[in-house]
Amino acid sequence: MKNRFPTLLGLLVLPLALFSGCEKDSDTLTSTGSVNFTVRNVAGSQDLALNNTVATTATGETFTVSTFEYYLSNIKFTKSDGTTYAAPDTYFLVNQDKPSSLSFTVPNVPAGDYTAVSFIVGVDAQKTGLTDPATFTGDLNQANNMYWTWNSGHIFLKLEGTITSTTPNKPLTCHIGGYTAPNNAIVTAAPAFNGAKLTVQANRTPQLALAANITKVFDGPNPVTLSTFTGAHMPNAQSVQLAQNYAAGMFTVEKITTE
Repeated sequence: MKNRFPTLLGLLVLPLALFSGCEKDSDTLTSTGSVNFTVRNVAGSQDLALNNTVATTATGETFTVSTFEYYLSNIKFTKSDGTTYAAPDTYFLVNQDKPSSLSFTVPNVPAGDYTAVSFIVGVDAQKTGLTDPATFTGDLNQANNMYWTWNSGHIFLKLEGTITSTTPNKPLTCHIGGYTAPNNAIVTAAPAFNGAKLTVQANRTPQLALAANITKVFDGPNPVTLSTFTGAHMPNAQSVQLAQNYAAGMFTVEKITTE
């Protein structure tokens, strides 16, 4: 009897241990965490200061900025195996004049190692054109002055300032929007991680630091000559070209850290 008792005890303990282990694995698979984003608006190598910083394009033309704001939305995280997580209801208005808007958090991201991120610079057509604007709240609210009531759609990016390389100086206005062909200015940016990983865990909040270079609105696949630029005030071909520019190179990942 002495020798049989440990054996029976072991048979009872083993299933419990296996069950406990499976439960732990299940918790790990279903756990989620948050990702904190920060955005640093820059003009080349300089931090952007409204009404002060002189930005220089690739062709040497210069301008200053009095207003700079834009939407980042539809944030999607990608793992090395190609699987993705599209965070629902992610619409953030970044406004250089409001420091609190330069950081935001995406909650409930499934735990794991991510190697890429992408986002729309603007607001998707489902929201900006097919939703009753009276229902918009938070960053999408019309009171933020990022909505064309006459065109029933959000302004995706707003840049206002002065072209300083002309004599006399000229006003600079870019209000980019539009979600229907041929003037669809909805674009996706996917700044490279350059080999880094974004590790999401339930007990830690990683930080993804982005830089947004304002000169890339005019430099890129569709270079703009500011001396002859008449501005962009509505959905048109010029707005599409500027959107393609900032999608291609305005955003870079500066660093990824885990708190």
